[in-house]
Amino acid sequence: MDTEALQSPTVLGQTQAKPGLKRRLGRIAKYKYFYFMLIPVLIWYAIFCYVPMYGITMAFQDFTMSKGFFHSPFVGLKHFKELFAEEDFWRAFWNTVIIAIYRLLTQFPMPILIALLLNEVRHLKFRKSVQTIIYLPHFISWVIVASIFITFFSPETGIIAALFKDQAQDVLTKPEAFRSVLVLTDLWKEAGFATVIYVAAMASINTEHYEAAVMDGAGRWSLVWNVTIPGIRNVIFIMFILIIGKVLTWGFDQVYNFYNPMVYSTGDILDTYIFRTALGDNKFSFAAAAGLLKSVICAALLIISNRIVKAFGQEGVY
Repeated sequence: MDTEALQSPTVLGQTQAKPGLKRRLGRIAKYKYFYFMLIPVLIWYAIFCYVPMYGITMAFQDFTMSKGFFHSPFVGLKHFKELFAEEDFWRAFWNTVIIAIYRLLTQFPMPILIALLLNEVRHLKFRKSVQTIIYLPHFISWVIVASIFITFFSPETGIIAALFKDQAQDVLTKPEAFRSVLVLTDLWKEAGFATVIYVAAMASINTEHYEAAVMDGAGRWSLVWNVTIPGIRNVIFIMFILIIGKVLTWGFDQVYNFYNPMVYSTGDILDTYIFRTALGDNKFSFAAAAGLLKSVICAALLIISNRIVKAFGQEGVY
């Protein structure tokens, strides 16, 4: 056999590929049970996340239930043009943006602050008790939370009405107070869940860093600022990216259980607008166009925030 042929890139590439392929197959065989456990997850995502994406075509059709996806006529960007001319859509859009900014300013930094405070508590049982108490509301559904809150603040039979009598007001029917209700209840319910993530990240910080800083004369505040926060900085950036990515899809369950027609002017968000338009008015294509637009904006925000984080030298989500 010609020695030049053996040394050619094609032959060398084939001989080098075989050990690599064997190594991959050996790794798959070694961890085969983990791959078997992954199969149900992949099937779930395929059925409930990727197959329904075909429904995007509804936004470009005059969809009717009788004709279905395959026989409904295509109308191009007709529904998007109508959407941009719809006053209720822009009201819901700006309500979503404003409420998302309020939530971002509270829901993002508050868990970090709580985690830093818990990390300074040296009494282990007290710290775990507080952590459990603030974590439990995450498991309560918004239906129950809304029922408790509505009953509590009812101007007729609520505790506030019993204590303050004539001064009690129903904050759920006041447009100017509804956004504050959403932010505060969301903070009460979900801040503890994010706190656990930051507390776990702080537990992974090497204790030698604290010991070295103490030997250099660092105080409590200096330890937090120069050791703890840099130690969880990557987790903070990842959580920021995830929050930005869902900023326009944040809170359908909450708003749907809290709002009423009296607060549509400040409380109607894109998700509730899409839900009401699709099922209430039977405008499926119009609602699909609004949902597609919202998803595109969220994807763009996710990409932009990920690139910004990488520009700061931190690890992104992809």
